[in-house]
Amino acid sequence: MSRWTVRVLCLTVAAVVALSAGAAHAQGDASTANALIRDLKNPDFDTAYGATEQLRKYPQYRAQVVAGLIDAITTGNWNRCEGDMREAIAGLLGELKAKEAVVPLLEVVKSDKSTEHECAE
Repeated sequence: MSRWTVRVLCLTVAAVVALSAGAAHAQGDASTANALIRDLKNPDFDTAYGATEQLRKYPQYRAQVVAGLIDAITTGNWNRCEGDMREAIAGLLGELKAKEAVVPLLEVVKSDKSTEHECAE
């Protein structure tokens, strides 16, 4: 093999490795975002609240995050601090400019679900 062929082959292999690493990183981010969305409905307040805070790091998965947040705010039940949890979720929906959340948020306000601070510092 000529020296030029070896260089081209090395550059090709390096490009394939770099592209594969990027795809694996993106897949890892998607898996992490999905796990955090699941954690939103964890009955443990600390776990669910932590997931809300971490989901801010994944705006590239906005559609899935917004759907998970809407589901959690309308159906979630936490062992304590339910009002604080709903406020955190509503805040993140606002940051994401999730207009699709307006009607579900109004339904939560009209329901008997707690929106009062229970654990406010």
